[in-house]
This record gives sequence, C-alpha cells and structure tokens, in this order.
Amino acid sequence: MICLIDLGTSKISAVLIKNENDSSKVIAFSSVETSGIKKGSIINITSTAETILTCLNQIESQADGKIKELHIGLSGEEVSSTNSTGQVKITDQEVTFRDIEKALNMSKTMMVPNDKTLLYAVPNDYSIDGQRGIKEPLGKNGIKLEASSHLIHCSKNTKENIMKCVKKLSKSISATNFYFNQLGVAEVVLSSEEKKDGVCLVDIGAGTTDISLYIGGTIQFSKILPAAGDYITENIAQAFEIPKSDAEDLKKKYGCAFSDIAGEDMLKINVAGINQSISRKVLARQIEDSVSRILRKCVSCLEDNNLLENIPAGFVLTGGTANMEGMKQLGEKVTKNKIKIGLPEYNLPINAEKLLKPEFSGLLGLVKFYAIEQDKEFTFNQSKGIIARVLEWIRTEL
Repeated sequence: MICLIDLGTSKISAVLIKNENDSSKVIAFSSVETSGIKKGSIINITSTAETILTCLNQIESQADGKIKELHIGLSGEEVSSTNSTGQVKITDQEVTFRDIEKALNMSKTMMVPNDKTLLYAVPNDYSIDGQRGIKEPLGKNGIKLEASSHLIHCSKNTKENIMKCVKKLSKSISATNFYFNQLGVAEVVLSSEEKKDGVCLVDIGAGTTDISLYIGGTIQFSKILPAAGDYITENIAQAFEIPKSDAEDLKKKYGCAFSDIAGEDMLKINVAGINQSISRKVLARQIEDSVSRILRKCVSCLEDNNLLENIPAGFVLTGGTANMEGMKQLGEKVTKNKIKIGLPEYNLPINAEKLLKPEFSGLLGLVKFYAIEQDKEFTFNQSKGIIARVLEWIRTEL
C-alpha cells in the first residue's frame, strides 16, 4: 500500500492506496486542519509533525496496517520554475535511449541559486536538427538532439524542514518522494484536449495560488502567487473588525464572490463584544474585491510573460476557494475569458467518490502522478534493454 500526503496551508490530507488490476484504489483517507504551515512553508515543525501523525493514525486505523513510506506533494512561495534546453550529438545518426537521457540531463544542469534544489523536471518536447515539436524522438535519424524541459525548484530549507517533520513521526517512517502538487492537479482536473489547446490552471488554496499553463499537451509555465483563501479571510476580518476565525466562518458559510448575485439577507457578527448585523451583499462586495485582486494578479502574470494569447481553452479554477458561489461569474468578468470550475474528474482512482471536490484536487492528483511516475520508471528500465541493464547493475555493484 502507498501513502500520499498533500501538505496544504490550512489542512494536511493523506490517502492510502493500493494497486490492483492496473488501477489504484483508495483504501483510507484523512484530512486534518493545521496551523504549522503558512503560504506552503512550514513555520512550526512540531505542530506540522503532530498534524501529519494525526493523519497517519487515522489512516492506519481505517486500513488496519502500518505505514512505512510517505510520498509528499508540496507547493508554496519557495517553489519556482524555469524552462531549459539540453543539446547532444546523436550516436550513430539514430536517436537512442542514451541520447535522450543525456539531452534531458543536460537540460537539468541550468544554474540555480545555492539555496534551491531541483524538485522535478518535466520533459516538454524535442527537436532534431532544428525540427521542433517532436514528442517521441527514439529511433529517428539525425545529427543533433535537443530536449526542452520545464524545471521546478524548491528551497533546500523546504525539503529539510519536511524531513525534520517526518523524523519526528517514527524511526520506521521515511519520506521517499517529493512531488510538485500542481502537476498532479492537472492530471485530474484538465482534459487532454484542454492541455493540448492551451489552458491556464489556477489552483486557489488557503496560502497560495498556483498557476500553470499548458500548451500542446505539456506544461510551459508555472508560478506561485502568495495570495489565496487566507488573504480573503484576513481582508474580511480587517473590514469588519472581527477575529480571523469568525471571518473564516463567515466566508465558508455565507461567502459569495460576485456581489451581483448575493442576497440582502442579514448576517449577525460580534464586533468588540457588541452584536451587529451586515447584509450578505456587503460581505460579498468585500470578498469580490479580494478575489478580483487575486485573479488580476494571475492575468498580469500571464501578460508579463506574453502568454495571455495562448489559452483558447480559458482558465480552469480549482482548490478550496473555487468552491465559493459566484467564482465563475467573477472570473469571467475579471479575465474576460472562459472560466470553468475544475473538479477532479479525469484519471481517478477507484473508491474516490468522497474526494471529488476542488479542495482535494491536489491529493487525487498525487495518486495519478505517482502512477505515472511508476509507469515511467518501468518503461524507462525496459527501454534500456538487457545489455544496458546488466551494465548498470555492474556499475552499481562494483
């Protein structure tokens, strides 16, 4: 059985799966609120470790088994990305597995700041002797092979702090792999047609808003913005002079992102010990202002990188904040483009009915992304052929 964990700002979620008949099946699930993470970064190791442990205990009680390995999905302000290329001479004028491997490794050697480490490299496409847009170069003739990759980096401190949390859990539990959440989200929220045509995925969580742009079927751009659901809550708290916890309750129970469709029904709030009332429409205006700023930042981010014209499929909004009433209407008003609320609906594991909500897109995405990586590793090893595998074994053993 495989345990995957999504380290979110407001909650830590975990799912236990097992593979059967070439499919993944959800065996157990848990989601626990946390205060140890802010904008995707761990600010309290002990608190975060305790929340993870609570998650794992709940899962183990459901599955009646012990968890040994964790596969962790992360995001946050300290994640960054860039595009890179690697170029090699083709062996014997026909692209081999080794040529592809060398070109991809070359694309990963781009200089990054000393405080960053490579989290994941996404191969986009290849070119042979200047002919671009090749998805499967193996066996093709040519002289020069170039690989284009989308590189995702995170701060070294991020991974080190997560490892410290895991070490606090148990000596028998280890963190095996780290994944960038947004790559998994795209697998369960976006259709292959949307990714091919050109689409911008906007995952609005509690601490960060994650943007990724897909063109021609692959990710071409990604960015993490430090404003999301908590930003909306903080603005409500400030506007009505109420505690953040009360503002969060108001947002969840009565929040509407588009004031034009909000009713005039009155809501009771307590300000400095005095009971007062505000209309739902007044609350909606405050929320609309905050969400509009977030969406405008997304649009500006694409404009600054000359990418706004590359998304004929429009924007797909997911994450917990995407659940709010009026998000589609406001999104269309702000972006002047097509808006879809993205639910997990593609490549889903068996027994996932309780998780088909925008806030669990990241967790279900991890399940699919893990399966893709396992399949890729199997194909990767098979592609080497028996001689290459023997040589690799010899190098490992000597």
